[in-house]
Amino acid sequence: MSKDDLETQLKKVMTNHLYKSINNDTSRARYDVKSVTFYEEQNFYDCEFKVRVTAKNYDTTGMMTAKITKDFSKVMRKS
Repeated sequence: MSKDDLETQLKKVMTNHLYKSINNDTSRARYDVKSVTFYEEQNFYDCEFKVRVTAKNYDTTGMMTAKITKDFSKVMRKS
């Protein structure tokens, strides 16, 4: 997998994880994963995401960190 494809897949997995955490209720919040920086470990990718969150009363961009397994099946948020 190329670096660009890997970045795209990590952003997609994180986006799906964020929406799953709110039961895909886009009326509560919308997420736009802008970028990802990652380091490849033996069993997972250690990632830092820049995410824009918009909701009824706010619109903010911040950083979120997570570990994502190499098979992309599990996301473990760190902050």
